[in-house]
Amino acid sequence: MKRAGRNPAHFHASILSMMKDEGPFLLEWLAYHRHIGFDQVSVYTNKCNDGTDDMLRRLEEMGLARHYRNDVPAGKKPQPHALGLATANPDIRDTDWLIVMDADEFLSVKLKQGRITDLIDALPHATDGIALTWRYFGSSGLTDWNPGLVTENYTHAAPDSFHKGWGVKTLFRPFEHMRLGIHRPHVKSAGGKPELAQMLQDQNWVNGSGKALDKTFITSGWRSTEQSLGYAWAEMNHYGVKSREAYLLRQIRGNVNNKADKYNAAYFSIFDRNEIEAPNIQRQLPKVKATIAQWLEDPRLRKLQDEALDYHRTQVAQLRSAPEYNGLIAELDQAGDIRIDRLNEVLYIQHMPPAAQEKVRKLQASGMADRDIALMVDAAIKRYVANQETQAGEDSSEAPET
Repeated sequence: MKRAGRNPAHFHASILSMMKDEGPFLLEWLAYHRHIGFDQVSVYTNKCNDGTDDMLRRLEEMGLARHYRNDVPAGKKPQPHALGLATANPDIRDTDWLIVMDADEFLSVKLKQGRITDLIDALPHATDGIALTWRYFGSSGLTDWNPGLVTENYTHAAPDSFHKGWGVKTLFRPFEHMRLGIHRPHVKSAGGKPELAQMLQDQNWVNGSGKALDKTFITSGWRSTEQSLGYAWAEMNHYGVKSREAYLLRQIRGNVNNKADKYNAAYFSIFDRNEIEAPNIQRQLPKVKATIAQWLEDPRLRKLQDEALDYHRTQVAQLRSAPEYNGLIAELDQAGDIRIDRLNEVLYIQHMPPAAQEKVRKLQASGMADRDIALMVDAAIKRYVANQETQAGEDSSEAPET
């Protein structure tokens, strides 16, 4: 594995992503992250309908990205399958720093010029990972599908205190025996080898403010707590909904884990947060726009993007002609109006393990109201988080296995 020196000008930073039908937004996402300093971007795609895979192949020919096929076997889920392929791919591991992120996520660095070099250079020596907390960005009240720049159109977001949005993405130094995950790296099955189980214990991670994280978080955490939260240096902008029409198109497209009914009104109410303005990332817009314009001088890439836009415009037209369209928009309007301090009353179960989801369904079948179930689930989560924080404070050296 490569290892970065203290001179940030000499390290290599890489992104791994999985995509399907992201043609209208691909160039902005890629241009932004290359602009802030990621010199290797690898993307696995599966069953694209809008030509995202063709765009990535052209971008690979132009030396701007790497494209890999994710041919998913029957019964397997696209995202875990791609992560397995990437874990076994030496070209993915051959970098100083690596992060796994989706096409609706943008790493926002707040230090100096907002580049990866500024973030890495500020780290304490011998840092192995940075847990970057999500900040949910909402619809900014937009309904119409908008193929413009995401970072320009969606500027309102959740406040720091929004604990439902405290998931993290981890920028880390690749290591032997690692297993890639969507939120953070893990260690492959120890197989009776204690030295493998110890690998994460021996690492040093910090949060988005450069504060050291305890060993419990390093070995198993993927959600920030009040003790581990940090936004001062960097955060992960998560544009999970965009406009209402864009969200409905996402429902049609499906998701990388084959979860039924994931993108419902409950999901929208949680992710459509617009309480504050968070403009840090917009200072990069002039460079990003100039880069996109330069790339689109390539006639092949221009044609592919135009075809992708046409595909999505057709999808939008079909959506608007559907008899249930007005009802769906009204449902999202109502979901987006739920105040942030009332979200504990929203029943959203897609993040739960299957056994917990089955318990919820049994409670629903018994006649228990969704609001009452949601409050019960919220109370259980709060007890769990409090217990984890207490455990970390009492003895952070005895972390549970992942």
